[in-house]
Amino acid sequence: MLQALFVLILIWVIWTVGTIIWTRTTLKRAATVLKSEEFEKQSRGQQLIDIREPAKFKAKHVLGARNIQYAMLNENHTALRKDKPVFLYDENMQFAARLVRKLKKDGYNEIFVLKNGFAEYNGKTKSN
Repeated sequence: MLQALFVLILIWVIWTVGTIIWTRTTLKRAATVLKSEEFEKQSRGQQLIDIREPAKFKAKHVLGARNIQYAMLNENHTALRKDKPVFLYDENMQFAARLVRKLKKDGYNEIFVLKNGFAEYNGKTKSN
C-alpha cells in the first residue's frame, strides 16, 4: 500500500515537472520572454494585455495595460491586431503559455510575454 502511494506521488511529481518544462520550452519557441525591465520598455504604446481575472486587474496592473481575460481571448481574439506586437502577462506565465500557442497558430508573429508573470514585475503599476 505504501509503495503504491509512493509510486503515485512519484508519477505526479514527474508529470508536474514535465508539464512545467514543456510549457516553458514551447512558450520560448512561440514568443519572446522578456524580463521585467525589458517588458516595461518595449511594451509602451503597444498592445499590452493583462489576461488575469478582472478582480486582480482592478487591484493592481501594469500601467497602460488593458484587461482581456484568458478565456475570452482564447475563444475570440479579434480585439487584438495582427500587425502590431502583442505583450501578454498573467500571474505566473501558465495561461500566457497556452494563449501564445493559439495566437501563433492563428498568425500572430510578434508576441512577447512577461517572464515569471506579474508576480515578479517591478515596473510602473496602477492600483485602484
